Amino acid sequence: MDEEGYAVSLDSDGDILWKLDGYMAFMFISDNQNALQFFVHFQSDSANLEKVNAWNRSKRYSRSYLDEEGNPVLELDLDLEGGITHARLLDFLKTCKVSFNVWLDEAL
Repeated sequence: MDEEGYAVSLDSDGDILWKLDGYMAFMFISDNQNALQFFVHFQSDSANLEKVNAWNRSKRYSRSYLDEEGNPVLELDLDLEGGITHARLLDFLKTCKVSFNVWLDEAL
């Protein structure tokens, strides 16, 4: 990710922290290393279920929900089973970034 110009670091658990347009997102690799997940959440008083449901009805490849405290979450998953190409990984990162920016406008 560094090679592509993304600002990343590792947290104490070894998860990838991605600084994305001034916000922090996580990239989690599953324990068996067959999946990669983009995850971002906010503490927000403006989030509402109608916007989250509208997001989920109209968008593919991602999901949004309100967590136990009512805060909005965005997740995208990439299946790594069987391997992936470098180009596919770059496309996933681009999809995460674009989805995140649109989600900020539409779901929050």
